Amino acid sequence: MTAKSCMTQCPQYTASKYGVIGLIRASGPAFLKENITVNAICPAFIPTNLCPPEVAARWPKEHITPLSTVNKAIDAFLQDDKLTGQAVELSQENIYFRQQVEYVNESQRWIGTESDAIWNLGYEEPPKREGY
Repeated sequence: MTAKSCMTQCPQYTASKYGVIGLIRASGPAFLKENITVNAICPAFIPTNLCPPEVAARWPKEHITPLSTVNKAIDAFLQDDKLTGQAVELSQENIYFRQQVEYVNESQRWIGTESDAIWNLGYEEPPKREGY
């Protein structure tokens, strides 16, 4: 859940989740060329062994996402082998496919979607460095 919103009580956890979403959004289309899909399941609160027992004991039952919702998300990904670079957010019994935010302008859209040919040329050969 924190990849779409923040948890102010745990900024490092939130930051790691933002990073995962960026990774799957960027790598999903690239790996599809190799028939590999990359997606993320972003559950709300699911009591696991990572959760301190004191938190799990006090957590309101109406705000728990059951593991059956995780199964729904897995099934959704397995039903479409071209679904890649996606983040599905889970809350209670529901799954929500959340799209990437819109680019702020056409320049940013071009950088994000069409500049790959330039980057590919730049990485054809490793840069030659002297003095290392």
